[in-house]
Amino acid sequence: MGLFNMTKTGVAIALSAQLVLATTAVTMAQAEMLGTDLAISKYAQHQDRAFLMDELQRDDIRAEIVRLGVDPAEAEARLAALTDAEVASIMVQMEKDNAGADVVGTLFTIFVILLVTDILCLTRIFNFTRCVR
Repeated sequence: MGLFNMTKTGVAIALSAQLVLATTAVTMAQAEMLGTDLAISKYAQHQDRAFLMDELQRDDIRAEIVRLGVDPAEAEARLAALTDAEVASIMVQMEKDNAGADVVGTLFTIFVILLVTDILCLTRIFNFTRCVR
């Protein structure tokens, strides 16, 4: 019986050691907080690239690309090869270059011009202004 008890003790020690090592390996994973901006930017990058690919599929864009002498398939391949930072840069440039995007600024400029012309008695649009004469 002495050999049987030694075998049981050896197996118990080996299984305990394996359980401790397995538990240690599992708990070594580190969890950290993931910021909302990081999570959103990950998906926004995919969305921006998909938007640019969709824009390349438009007929008027394809016609202009062909007119400029660029193969549309090559343009798609180059767009797919861009880094996320380059795609983001293109998207920022496209947002800045929108024609007529600053409607509020345009309306404010028109208001100021009409106000000045009312004050100088060139027009009579606003009732709350008085002529300088």
